[in-house]
Amino acid sequence: MAMMTGFGLIAVLVGLAGWAGGIPAALRYSFGFGCLFFLIVAFGVAVRDSNHRDGDIRTIAVGGIPATELRQSRRLWVLLVALMTCLTALSLGAAIEIYLNVSSSFVPGAAVVFGLFGIFLATFLVVVAARLLRPGYVQLTRDGIRHRGWSFESYLPWEAVAGAKAAYNGYRMILVIGYANAAWERRYRTPVWRIDRLPPVPMIEVDCRKFAIDEALIFHLVTHYSNNPDARAELGSAAAVERARARDYS
Repeated sequence: MAMMTGFGLIAVLVGLAGWAGGIPAALRYSFGFGCLFFLIVAFGVAVRDSNHRDGDIRTIAVGGIPATELRQSRRLWVLLVALMTCLTALSLGAAIEIYLNVSSSFVPGAAVVFGLFGIFLATFLVVVAARLLRPGYVQLTRDGIRHRGWSFESYLPWEAVAGAKAAYNGYRMILVIGYANAAWERRYRTPVWRIDRLPPVPMIEVDCRKFAIDEALIFHLVTHYSNNPDARAELGSAAAVERARARDYS
């Protein structure tokens, strides 16, 4: 992140030098690259900083069924969309700039490459606008657990759940493990931009990095209801939220 910050500052300085030298395009693109580097740094910081917002645990109704919901971080999602928007603008802007400033009867190859890459990146924003990609959640109901990732949906009924545990695979996660013959409902919401993946077996894989909630609290909340069937009667009620805020999982 320190290196990316340095690259961003260098890009800004190069742009200012180019502008002072009578090259306004240098300012535009250097500022664009600087913005890209700073967004990468901000995204990295957001992944590592949960902010411990207990307000992201709430009670809702899903199809008339009450649920206790853990919302994924909106800040992380906004930064991801901003980063992709910046990269799209840089690619399409470069294609247009090259096409307009190269004296040739043919379309320059670089303009084609940047243009096609920019169009591909723009499909990400189209899918986001259609809400096929969106910030997700984990919903706990009396019947089961539903996980909406950025690009997929997954559901396990409680009778198909064998238990839950903490795990680590380069990052902290909670695994709600289903039986091999579980009635596991899952689907990707989009054929492209599958930016997070379903597990290969019946399982809910909660990536703690994507939540603005204390990781220990996520662990205790999910495992408490996964491993204690009698406690599920309070899911979807204020009691479940109050238990989370009080950290009462003894």
